Amino acid sequence: MDLAVDQAGAGDRWSLTAGVAGWGLQPVTHIARQAPLLAARRAGRIVTHAGRLVAVYGRWWPHAGNLLQVHWDQYWRSLPSDFCELYYHAPWSVPNYLTVDYVRSGRGTSLSSLYAATLALDAIAQVRQSAAIVCHLSNSRLSDRLLRRWGWQPHCEHWHGRHFIKRFYGQYPEIPAAWRQRLTVDGIISRSALAPGFRRNQMPTHSQ
Repeated sequence: MDLAVDQAGAGDRWSLTAGVAGWGLQPVTHIARQAPLLAARRAGRIVTHAGRLVAVYGRWWPHAGNLLQVHWDQYWRSLPSDFCELYYHAPWSVPNYLTVDYVRSGRGTSLSSLYAATLALDAIAQVRQSAAIVCHLSNSRLSDRLLRRWGWQPHCEHWHGRHFIKRFYGQYPEIPAAWRQRLTVDGIISRSALAPGFRRNQMPTHSQ
């Protein structure tokens, strides 16, 4: 999970990482009401602003964040506004897991906007009935203590870098009441609670 800076803004802008990757996919602005879309999609981009959800934008393929992009975003593409973007996907090899691919923020990004993005990802994990979320943390400003407070645990400690996991296995954390309306998760429906006979390929994956 990389924390970086981006000047272009967190809207559904036209770029190789946003516009093309999400072409034709309807944004999710209400997690509870649009749960079927989130259950059907393997990759997405969560956008928060001032501690509230803006939207979850679907992607046809995962975002490939790397250290070069971290430095590029940090030094040449500043984002003063209180926005945060969190890219995630479910790997084909382990579809019941979610991976945090990249987190993009700026000097004006508040901790509440980052926290809101992680809570939205928790809600998506519940919708998809994911067993866990994993990430590789490269930013030193996010301490191990903070990650533990948010439900993350060290993972694969013999690997290079800081790897964390948030395990669910059917037990999903209750999102605090103060955050539920901000994240539009009231009345959230998990994939297992959808209509009998549900199949992933029956779910809508684009705007109709």
